[in-house]
Amino acid sequence: MVNEEKTRIMIKIAQYESELGGKVINEGGYYKTDYVRLHTLSIVLNISVAYIFVLALIALYNMDYIFLNFVTINYAKLFIEIFMPYISIIIICTLVSNIYFTSKYKSSREEIKKYYTELKRLEQYYTDSGKETADDTVTGV
Repeated sequence: MVNEEKTRIMIKIAQYESELGGKVINEGGYYKTDYVRLHTLSIVLNISVAYIFVLALIALYNMDYIFLNFVTINYAKLFIEIFMPYISIIIICTLVSNIYFTSKYKSSREEIKKYYTELKRLEQYYTDSGKETADDTVTGV
């Protein structure tokens, strides 16, 4: 005989799993600082790679000028002109990504708490009934 309460709980759990997806549920295992640092580091790495590609394209576009004026180029000024925008972009993106991923972590944490609440309800149902947890050694094989 099908128990309606158990079925409702299982349906809610399945809905949370389909709505949240495995990614959000897996991210629930991170501490807040680890989650924010991991994603911020990812953003910094991606921006750095993109910045290097843009610099390479600019260098390729101006290759004639670079070869003709190789000796007369002021490299100290060029270094400042290249890395000051990079550092400012990294600082701004780090601050924005910290704010964004902190808020994202908080919102996903609330959803995960609802999911775990339903899991605890199902576990409580099993422990109260005692019928289906009598033999924990059976694996179904």
